[in-house]
Amino acid sequence: MKSLLQSIRNEVTSALTSALGAAAAGVDPLVKAAGDPKFGDYQSNVAMSLGKKLGAKPRDIAQQVADALKDSDLLEPPEVAGPGFINLRVKTAKLAAQLEAVPPTVGDDDRLDVERVSDDERQYVLVDYSSPNVAKEMHIGHIRSTAIGDTIARVIEFQGHRVIRQNHLGDWGTQFGMVILALWHLCMRKYQGESIEDFVALTSKLSDDKFPKDERLALIKQRVAIVQENLDRDPSGESDFKPFLEALEPSFDTLLPLYKYVNALEKAAKGIDDPALHVRHADTGTTRHISESSRYVAAMLQGKTDRANDQEIAAWRKSIAATLRECNAIYRRLGVSLTDDDVRGESFYQPLLHEIDAQGARLPGVVDEIKQVLAPPGKEGGGLRVECRIDQGAVCVFFEKPDGKPAFKGAEGESLPMLIEKSDGASMYGTTDIAAVLFRVAHPERNPVQLQTPRLRERLAELGGGLGADRAIYVVGAPQKLHFEMLFPTVHAAGWTKRPDGSTARLEHVAFGSILGDSRKMLKTRSGETVRLKDVLAEAIQRATDQVQKQQADNERGDKLSEDELSRIGETVGIAAVKYAELSQNRNTDYIFNWDKMLALQGNTAPYMLYAYARIRSIYRKGAEEAPFDAAVETAALQLNDPKERDLALAILRLPDVIDSVAEQLLPNYLCEYLYDLAGKFMAFYENCPVLKAPDAATYASRMRLCDLTARTLKLGLSLLGIHTLDRM
Repeated sequence: MKSLLQSIRNEVTSALTSALGAAAAGVDPLVKAAGDPKFGDYQSNVAMSLGKKLGAKPRDIAQQVADALKDSDLLEPPEVAGPGFINLRVKTAKLAAQLEAVPPTVGDDDRLDVERVSDDERQYVLVDYSSPNVAKEMHIGHIRSTAIGDTIARVIEFQGHRVIRQNHLGDWGTQFGMVILALWHLCMRKYQGESIEDFVALTSKLSDDKFPKDERLALIKQRVAIVQENLDRDPSGESDFKPFLEALEPSFDTLLPLYKYVNALEKAAKGIDDPALHVRHADTGTTRHISESSRYVAAMLQGKTDRANDQEIAAWRKSIAATLRECNAIYRRLGVSLTDDDVRGESFYQPLLHEIDAQGARLPGVVDEIKQVLAPPGKEGGGLRVECRIDQGAVCVFFEKPDGKPAFKGAEGESLPMLIEKSDGASMYGTTDIAAVLFRVAHPERNPVQLQTPRLRERLAELGGGLGADRAIYVVGAPQKLHFEMLFPTVHAAGWTKRPDGSTARLEHVAFGSILGDSRKMLKTRSGETVRLKDVLAEAIQRATDQVQKQQADNERGDKLSEDELSRIGETVGIAAVKYAELSQNRNTDYIFNWDKMLALQGNTAPYMLYAYARIRSIYRKGAEEAPFDAAVETAALQLNDPKERDLALAILRLPDVIDSVAEQLLPNYLCEYLYDLAGKFMAFYENCPVLKAPDAATYASRMRLCDLTARTLKLGLSLLGIHTLDRM
């Protein structure tokens, strides 16, 4: 199935050259689908844009182009309307011929013969999406990045590009001191005989602002005493913690409560100056306040202390494994294509940052590279002047517009920079992202980035040299807009995105809004907690299953579904409802989460789309049972005599153009709108053009083939959204 839009663009381009000669060279024909079918199938506004350039009336130019198109094999003679619009209508015979060229279904990989990009056009496209955090549950907000990113990856992969999925796991930073301590408490709790429920209760007390201060302090002291007692039992960790970790297969349900407990204990103790809240480490002879414990353990993990960190690294890896098991269960239920092979957490990029060697000397990394290549007066990047300099001891990247004014301003109107290293030498969130971009766009052959820092070159080579993405797409919430507006110009100015062939790697931020409750505020539970994604999916499945059971009970004439079928349909519809409700929205806007709307059988919803597909398949089953005519449906000639038949054929043929539009604009709702329109055109066709009661064999075969092509298009479109179809509902 070729792009109908591209074919028409080619026709109009040829007509422009024929009518206007060199004056039309390189002109965009400005062809788009007509907004109103009564004006044709497509419309060109090219004459409007050429009028001023050529010093002629747009309508006269439009007429010249229309005259040059009157003998087109693809188009009916065009009509000129208004001040210079060219209305275009595809010949019905050509619509039929293009659909007849679509081969029958072969296996599960049904592309409807949609063409892949050529070898010259094929790119390496990186899509960064989902990005959960270790030891934190995926919440309802994660559905946005996960579903949008997965659809974008599927669509671009379907085009024929090489897609590199990246799940940027939050697996580094000071919070991992708490994660490791959580596992230590999980290990040592046996000495107090404490259960997971006991820790949940302790967390509740420590976090309760209404808990009397004296009782809270007494509880904190009691818990610190227990910590000290357990540290004295096993100061090196060799007796208890190390063997515990070796045998451990932690579940998220045990890790998370202990993580929350450590967080609550340190937060409750912070700022209280009491000797009883200090913990002594017998193996090192050091003493520190309990509220600093996780910070110290994180420093151990990152190799910033004199102690060996084998146990901390082992605990850290166990926590990552537990988190990924939890995430993968959700990914499988959602039908998301991410795997463990796609995980590349923040920790992966740490070798590209600066490090401190055993002698305490600083080893250079991306910050040093940025300082060198963007030293004053800086360089141009993304239309801005980008300059790196020291400000109050911190390493900052500043941005100026071409007129010299600050590109970004703070609250007082001052120039707002991107901070990439604190005055104490600590790296920032942006530092890791700079390193990630370097790894993502660099490649030993396709993009051998010329780095000025020898150690950075070595470290990049040790990591494999990079992924060589021609296009990097970041599916991250709208609040990070400013971050990416600073990040992308920085790496462009550094020269990392300049490719040997003269092209520039595309860096794109796919922003999205928030999911709101009925109050139009961030969706929360009644107790004010974040809504867990797995709870939403479980409720969606239950609601959908209840709905299917009710419909079956109300349907006295229909075939009864088995319990297994009911369960499968309930899960498919429930998951599809949540995903489709997300993907059918313009990602740039907030939307209100509403169960009734997303599970409705009417409107642009997953249940409606799944029902439309199942209804077509039921027509096929009835056709096979009743066999009104002996006809070869899959190879039948198409008759598009009725306007509803023609409308349906044209809608099917627009699929390649919609896919290209989604891939370019990165708006999955375009695909949802297309599928909804296609389903509506099928319903209009079915109501006006009898299929099983067609007047003759040729008409029957033609209409059955239209049904088949529609079902295949719906199935393909829904699969690109990551949604499974049902033959029966």
